[in-house]
Amino acid sequence: MQETIIFNGTIIGEGQRVECEVRATKTTLDGDPPLFSGYSIVESDVTDGLPDGNYDLLVNHERTRFSRDGGRFQSRPY
Repeated sequence: MQETIIFNGTIIGEGQRVECEVRATKTTLDGDPPLFSGYSIVESDVTDGLPDGNYDLLVNHERTRFSRDGGRFQSRPY
């Protein structure tokens, strides 16, 4: 079963540290612990003020790398 979950997260980078909301997909299979994937940053007034650059997203005890280009967040490889 899959469902969309909203988490609180922290964006760090480019001299900034801001709290944000993060959307993820929670997948639950019988007998297995849930798996969270497909993290995306929910755009808000707070995130709109961030400059383009490279960021780390801390959420759900994981670190994910994002870049901001043209005012949009995109995941980037490690």
